Amino acid sequence: MSVDAWTLLRNTERGVRARGLRAAAAAIREDASELVAIAAAETSLSAARLGGEIERTASQAELFADLIDEGSYLDAAIDHEAPGAPELRRMRVPIGPVAVFAAGNFPFAFGVFGGDTVSALAAGCPVVVKTHPDLPETSRATHLVVRDALESNGFPVGALRIVTDRDAGRALVEDPSVAAVGFTGSASGGRALFDFAASRETPIPVFAEMSSTNPTVVAPEAAETDAEELAEQLAAAVTASAGQLCTKPGLIFIPEPAATLIATISGRIADVEPQPLLSPGITERYEHRLDDWRRAGVRALVDGRATSQGQTPMLGITSLGELAGTLEEEVFGPAALLVTYGSLDEVPGTLRALGGQLTTTVRATGQDLDAIDELLDAAASTSGRVIVNGVPTGVRVAWATTHGGPYPASTNASSTSVGASAIDRWMRAVTWQSTPDRFLPDELREDPRSRVPRRVDGEWDRAGA
Repeated sequence: MSVDAWTLLRNTERGVRARGLRAAAAAIREDASELVAIAAAETSLSAARLGGEIERTASQAELFADLIDEGSYLDAAIDHEAPGAPELRRMRVPIGPVAVFAAGNFPFAFGVFGGDTVSALAAGCPVVVKTHPDLPETSRATHLVVRDALESNGFPVGALRIVTDRDAGRALVEDPSVAAVGFTGSASGGRALFDFAASRETPIPVFAEMSSTNPTVVAPEAAETDAEELAEQLAAAVTASAGQLCTKPGLIFIPEPAATLIATISGRIADVEPQPLLSPGITERYEHRLDDWRRAGVRALVDGRATSQGQTPMLGITSLGELAGTLEEEVFGPAALLVTYGSLDEVPGTLRALGGQLTTTVRATGQDLDAIDELLDAAASTSGRVIVNGVPTGVRVAWATTHGGPYPASTNASSTSVGASAIDRWMRAVTWQSTPDRFLPDELREDPRSRVPRRVDGEWDRAGA
């Protein structure tokens, strides 16, 4: 990790960082056709899906540029001197160089210039990305485009670097210059990095987005009256991108007599064409997990299998009383498990027992809307995002987004890896006490050149911000 890049970037003005991020967004849009072709060859994902991801990645960079310009992320506060009390001025500063581990299921949005990287650069932290082993050419091409755009627009040389060595992960986390880690991937991988970071002489935080079954609870009236729409939406969410989305609904709780819904969703999923998975390794793990289900007694309503065109989806069914062990764990691929319940009152306790999730969804209509308070309370206590009458896939990148949750959804329940608040992971607070104005960061001076929202003596001061 370049110490010079860290020294220079943390002292680079906010406006320069915003300009660089916007330039990088424009550059990947300009080179989208070439980048999409490279990624399609390495992933089997469609050009349409990858093109949409390029736009999401560019828009994400522009969101963080807007955030930098606006300045509220600094959480600036001033308490002027009072009788018997010193003056205090506080704001957040970048934490230090960040190591990012790119994901394989989103080559761009969670890749070299994905959310972890762009939010860290926005904060003023240089980044070294451990590229995903299944995406060598996509990673190199993206890095060249983004690096050149950043460095041509004020970012210091070395602010964004990549490491391609498959075995570099532990060494990167243990590098004494690294101050924090961002990761998207499996629970085992994220936990290993967390343990490496905790065992360092100077422990550092690991912000890992990992495992989630994204429970969906269908209340009785919705199961009876909205079977067609429910089946269509759930089947699409389960099988989109061959089920290789971290927000795919993996556990779907339905009332025991929901025969129409069961038949309709089974038909919808059976109609989905085979799709190739991202890599042979993912395919092998997916097939192993389906075998786990069969050994646990899951009855297949639609039996997933390998074909020459890829994997067909699987829909299994079990009961609430049989939901235990391996059935409670994520399956990465086009598979979902229907879980029947006798009474809606049984479900909140099960949600709490499942542990941390990225999302929990509740589908309810009519009189059932008066009976879901406890469900929503359980969802909010275990999940980063609660959805009512929607689906968890299609994560919006916005100011109010939370993409995280209690363990094992992530290693830090107070953080998000998507949305404007993702920048919070890469910052820490510093208070300057009785410090002359000329030694303060510009944003904390009495008459700053670049004003940001500040709390002054307990009152919000937004004038000129």
